This record gives sequence, C-alpha cells and structure tokens, in this order.
Amino acid sequence: MLAFLRNTLIVIVITCLVWLFAEAESLRTTQGPAEIVFVTETGSDRVVTLPDATDKLSGRVMAQVEIEGSAASIDKAERVLRRPLRVTPGMDGVPRDAGERLVRLQEVLRSHPDLRQLGITIRKIDPPEVRIAIDEIDTRELKVIAPVEREEVEGAVEVRPATVKVSLPRSQAKLLTDSSVLTAALDPDVIRSLTRGRRQTVPGVTLSLPPEITLPGVVALEPRTVDVSLTMRAQVRTIKIPTVPVHVRLAPAELGTWDIEIPEQDRFITDVVCTGPFEGIAALEDRTVTLVATLPLSFEELERGVTSKEVVFLDLPPGVKAEAVTRSVRLTIKRRVADKTP
Repeated sequence: MLAFLRNTLIVIVITCLVWLFAEAESLRTTQGPAEIVFVTETGSDRVVTLPDATDKLSGRVMAQVEIEGSAASIDKAERVLRRPLRVTPGMDGVPRDAGERLVRLQEVLRSHPDLRQLGITIRKIDPPEVRIAIDEIDTRELKVIAPVEREEVEGAVEVRPATVKVSLPRSQAKLLTDSSVLTAALDPDVIRSLTRGRRQTVPGVTLSLPPEITLPGVVALEPRTVDVSLTMRAQVRTIKIPTVPVHVRLAPAELGTWDIEIPEQDRFITDVVCTGPFEGIAALEDRTVTLVATLPLSFEELERGVTSKEVVFLDLPPGVKAEAVTRSVRLTIKRRVADKTP
C-alpha cells in the first residue's frame, strides 16, 4: 500500500513538472510600451540628437512593441522593457559615422544587449524607424568676459581662468566667430553685497554660452565656473541744500566781551552742494546730521574787528564734502561796554 502511494505521488510530481515546463516553453505574444533613449556616452567623441523630435536633445523615443517567446522569456523581457533602453552610436543597428540616418528600431531592439539573450522575437514595433543625427565633437578655447558697468568699477575686472575649454558638436562649432565669448555674469544681489572701494573676488561664477550656440544642452565646459575679481567704485551722490544757517563760534571766555552783528541777508549760505558716499548723503537728507555753516572767530580776529570771513562746514558725515559759490559772511564786531550802573 505504501509503495503504491509513493509511486502515485512521484507520478503526480513529475506530471506537474512536465506541465509547468511545457507552459513555460509554450509561445506567447504580448504588446507593451518601450522607452528607447539615444544617448552619448561620457567621454565619447560623438553626440546623437533627434532632428524630428520636439526635444531634439532628449534622445527619447516612445514605442509600442509586440514580442513573442516563451512565458519565461516574455516575463524577463517585460521586466527589461519597464526601464529605458539606452542606445549609443556604434551599437548594432546604430551607425557611428557623422550625419543623419534612419534607424530601424526593430533591428536595434533585436540586437540590444539587454534583450538578445532572452530568446524572444521582436514581431513588430511602432514607430518602425526614427531619424537620428550624429555629430563629431570639437574642442575650442573661448575667452571669458565679466560684463560690469564701467562707471561702477575701479581698475580692471579680472577673470580666472581667462579662457575655458568648450566641447561641442562640429555643426555648432561652425557657428562660432572670432568674437564669440563666454559670459560670467555677476548676480545683481552679489554686486550689491560687495564692499565698495576694496578689491574682492567672487568665486564660482556660472558661465553663459555665446548666443550663436543653438543647442546648449550638448555643450560641455571645462571648468564650468570661474572666479571674478573687481573693485566696486565707492558710490557717490550729490545733493543741493537751498539754505544753511550760519553759526558763530567763539571761545567761552569771549562770549561776554563782544557784540557781533550779521546782516540778515548773510545769516544763511545758499545753494550748498554736498557730495559723498550714499550713506553720508542719506544722513543729511533725513536730517540725522544737520548741516551748519560755522563762522569761527579767534581772539585776534575779534580784536582787529574783521568785517568779513568765510564760513566752514564742520561735523560732516565721513567722506562728505560741502561747497558753496558764496561762503563769505559780513559782520560787525564791537567790544561790549561794561555796565557801570550799581
């Protein structure tokens, strides 16, 4: 009885294995999407684009593929087709010579390294072919400029390195001229943050390609950034103050000794022009600092009884200068008579 059961169990297991093997080896046909991407390998001297695609540089082709094979092979192929299939110039079915070519996608997939060992047949693919353009890579040395408004800087603007190696398709290299340059444009916020009047270096400035380049995505730069050294000119502003009051300055010991009279028309200096750094001029504008025309009189001048003298502008904000067309003030000086009344 035990022998019968054992033999029966063996027959059942063998039958299942035979059925599973037959099922795995039976031919199946299935359809599904495939993403084929034409790419340029790093360091290659070729670049590939799709002239007829909306995005010529993506190299991406979406296709519908019908494949045939055993159930096991189909399962493996479907796992492969769930990820993009990379295709490079020189692979089977893909030319390497420069120029435009029509590539049959069925031939490309049939010989693709990820699919050809799976034992499947590519029965149909839509679209059946795609146009690719292959170009050789040229290398040029281009000068780098850092455009800054001339009146904003003192001295030269220095870029390091002064030239950069540019690798680009030969068709793009032909568009360059003798005046083609790379541009290291400083961000306006960075410029505003620089200390004026002192030479500074801005590191890692990104480069922009010449406008002649029509396919910037296939251009490589070495290095990709540069350092820019410059001295921002100290920011200077000028304002005109219509009237500035005249203040007389005496030594404390002279205050009770002299009577000083100034004609009413000379008690203000008119049209005073102030020039200096932005911060200093702003302090005058918002009256954080009050501008005064000071008339200092020494003991000798009081004794001589000078009849006119030029004012000076003291206590100005740092770096600010004040000028006026007329700075002379007329005055009358009299020694004060002591009051003898008891």
